[in-house]
Amino acid sequence: MKNLILLICIIVFTGCSGEKTDEVLLQLDKEKLKENINYDKIVFYKFAKIAVRSNAVLDTNMVEYQKFSSQTRNILKTMDQLDTNKKSISVMEALRLYNDYRKVKKLVKNTDEDVFPSLVQGFNIMYGAPKVDMNTVDPKEKTRVQNIEHAILSMAVLTTRDLGQPFALYECSKTQPELLDDSEIKTLLEFVRGFLFFGNNLYYLSEDGLSRNIKWLDKNETIPMPYTKAFFGWRNLSDAQAHTAFHGMNYLFRGFDRMRMERKVDEERSLEDFDSFVKDMNKLGLETELVWLVDAYLNLKREKPEKAIPALEKLKTSPLFSDSEREAIQKTIDYVKDREPDAALKGVYDKAFMARLASKYMISVLAKINWEKVMRENNVPHTKEIFANINKFKEMSNAVSQYTQPSTIENGKKEITKKGSELLDKAKSLW
Repeated sequence: MKNLILLICIIVFTGCSGEKTDEVLLQLDKEKLKENINYDKIVFYKFAKIAVRSNAVLDTNMVEYQKFSSQTRNILKTMDQLDTNKKSISVMEALRLYNDYRKVKKLVKNTDEDVFPSLVQGFNIMYGAPKVDMNTVDPKEKTRVQNIEHAILSMAVLTTRDLGQPFALYECSKTQPELLDDSEIKTLLEFVRGFLFFGNNLYYLSEDGLSRNIKWLDKNETIPMPYTKAFFGWRNLSDAQAHTAFHGMNYLFRGFDRMRMERKVDEERSLEDFDSFVKDMNKLGLETELVWLVDAYLNLKREKPEKAIPALEKLKTSPLFSDSEREAIQKTIDYVKDREPDAALKGVYDKAFMARLASKYMISVLAKINWEKVMRENNVPHTKEIFANINKFKEMSNAVSQYTQPSTIENGKKEITKKGSELLDKAKSLW
């Protein structure tokens, strides 16, 4: 209710004051973000994490612990079974988990998972470590650890087939990069957040983070960049070259953010950002679909259509794009040759098309990354446990999500009926 009132106030304010300011637009994006991560599969994922994290609490009188204690036992039991005998989740187990989740769904939405010990501490307790006395935990250290944890998880789930971008968006929403120590993880996380926000049409949130990142990169030119090289496939570049390329990528996606915004001033800023991206890539001699995409756009916008054709021809041959996308690029070339560049920009090669191709390129890059291997090679603590338990979250989430649909619940009833009246009696309380 409080968020709704705030949103109404913002809309009323902006309606009275003419053009919306950067601050107002940023606040509107923050409200949209809350809605983007507020659906069943994400909320159940959060519930599973709360189950593990709350299990690490020593003081069972803790208010938040008591709210969840009776509903988290089945999740912990299922995770233990998945660990010990590698069984898949049965219909009965999935329904039990769904029933537990249904009882506390609203509570899960309104609870900050970070009130509990870290996820790794929760995993440790599952493997026999002593429980955590919250009174002895240093708040500053807790904030640092959980930020790193959310950062690692956002990377780890990003390319997971059944979790992927929505879950990475949730983890990114829980991070506060400004509270992380200056490091490569901090700057790469800020970029990933920016890309995810851009992909979810949260252009002002994305621009805000990428602007912070560009300033940070300008001040930190000598950091080692092993994760960034792995992320973009730049293993042959030196750290200094990777810094230049990554600097350009931040300008690029900030440019895409600004290109998709409504104000004229933002479109002008986007062209400046695209220029900075192309300059950085030209310094390194890097040619990719993104360079061709932006180079062609800049030349079309600046009324140099003939200079756009070479980049468009290269873009058209890329195996990354579909037949229909290549046809659209060919139409753009035809418009340019017919001296109709405006028609290309307003029709085929428009802002939405540009953004779609850029997102497709980035997703193809992300799909090639084996984050478990990268983290292992860089000695990230508890890498094995993190990925093992992500797979458990994934399996439970997939098993439970199908029971949010009435038709699937009926199928579940039929399957249980086949197993006999004893199982059916046990299941009655779950519907």
